[in-house]
This record gives sequence, C-alpha cells and structure tokens, in this order.
Amino acid sequence: MPIIEHSTIRNETVSSHLRERALVSAEYGASSLTIKEVEISPGWEGSLHTHPVDLAVMVMSGAIQMIIDDELRTVRPGNTLLAPPGTPHKLVNKLWIPVRLMVTYPAAELETNFLE
Repeated sequence: MPIIEHSTIRNETVSSHLRERALVSAEYGASSLTIKEVEISPGWEGSLHTHPVDLAVMVMSGAIQMIIDDELRTVRPGNTLLAPPGTPHKLVNKLWIPVRLMVTYPAAELETNFLE
C-alpha cells in the first residue's frame, strides 16, 4: 500500500485563475479513484457540464458559487457539492477571495460533457 506524501506534490497552473494537484491518482497507483486539490482565484468561471460518475466537491477554504441545474448557491467551508452522474453543474468564483477545493471522483480519468 503506497503512502503518498502530499508535501512533495506541486500545484500545477491549469489556467490564469486555476491551479490543481492530484493527491490520489493513477500516477500513484489508484485504478478507480482521483482526489484533487483545486485552487480557483477570483474572476474564474467554468462551463456548465456533466460527468458520467459521482463527483464530490468539498470546500476547504474561501467560498465558491455553484450552479446546480438552474440554482445558484454560494458555498463555504464545511459543505460539499455532490453531483450525481448526469447532473448539470458549474463553478464560478466572482467573489473576492480564492477558494480551495477537494474534488473526488471514482475514475482514473474524468469524462466531462460540456453543455455550453
């Protein structure tokens, strides 16, 4: 059983407002589980999309706006967005502080179906 030392995993810049690092992934021996730490800076807006698997997004610090179906909610630490397979959702950080999230899904690669 591998022990994954998180302090050795660097954050990678995905875009100008988005950084992430995989804490558990196929790279570390997982066959059907991914856990990512994601940091989203103010000014970022994703696209409405779905996934064919469950997706859990835990807010660790900061705050994020989440659009689930047509409902907009501001979510803070201590809350988790659970998007069952096929549930349209979108993350938006139009607030004034960065947000740090833990994103978990039961797959080595996450298939994303964009709706916009």
